[in-house]
Amino acid sequence: MRKKVLLPLASLSLAMPLLVSCGNSDKIPLRGQTATGEVANATALLNEGRAYQSSGKNSKALSTYKEVSKSYPNSTAAPEALYARANMLDQQGELIKAFDAYQELIVNYQASSRYASALRRQEHVAHAAANGVIKNSFLGMKTKIAPSRVETMLGQVRDNAPQASSAPKAQFAIGQVWQQSGNAEKAIAAFRRISADYPESSQAPEALYQIGETLILKTKKGNKNKANFDNATSIYNELIQRYPNHKRAADARKRIKGLGGQEIQRSYNIAEFYRKKGEKTSAIFYYKEVLRKSKSGPLRDQASQRIAELEAQP
Repeated sequence: MRKKVLLPLASLSLAMPLLVSCGNSDKIPLRGQTATGEVANATALLNEGRAYQSSGKNSKALSTYKEVSKSYPNSTAAPEALYARANMLDQQGELIKAFDAYQELIVNYQASSRYASALRRQEHVAHAAANGVIKNSFLGMKTKIAPSRVETMLGQVRDNAPQASSAPKAQFAIGQVWQQSGNAEKAIAAFRRISADYPESSQAPEALYQIGETLILKTKKGNKNKANFDNATSIYNELIQRYPNHKRAADARKRIKGLGGQEIQRSYNIAEFYRKKGEKTSAIFYYKEVLRKSKSGPLRDQASQRIAELEAQP
């Protein structure tokens, strides 16, 4: 009888890697890499897209570029295809689709040679969308892109490069979009973020000035709340204190002077209202407000005369 030979466990463990290595492991690429065949396929598909684009077959080119990034996301052809697709959409005026294609490249291919160019082009697309909203809102026309969508686009531009000069520029554009769309609260919040997050940027003093302008606009549109005048004055004073040499500081001083005049007129109008209603005490109170707020002028003289007349009454 033949004897069975028992191999020691150590010998079996050494044999196991040899069995595994005989498989087709060369066909399974590591994460972040592609097999040789996939590289060739991705490159061929990219070239196919370029050929379609060169021959004017734009729809075929766009779908082919999309297929490259979808089927071969780990290939070097993927960011090239994304950039080519984004550029085509950009040139066709498809701003949202172009923006999203650039964003996909920026998020997933930061090591690509196309990364910096994608950042610049995406910024251009976002501001083009914002300018469309601002212009159409000014003309009273309905915009193709909603202000909320533009805010999202500009916010991504800001967050993609938060330390770059493009960040406060994008944030300022958000404020402009909401300001022109008539949403004072969102405009003020957007402008205020610039002075808080980017105080050294060239947009910071202008943002403060626009907050003041927005508050004044609210009073002109019917919301004559005294708080709006007071807040606007406070904002203009902040601008003067923080950026005394900026050109907007001089504009802010003029605005403060003008607001003071409006406040005096407002107090005088209220006093006249109460005088005509026969409410003597209230009328005198507001006439004295005119005296307190002014050093000279016709309204001060008229308020003094009214006080004398009312106090002389039994």
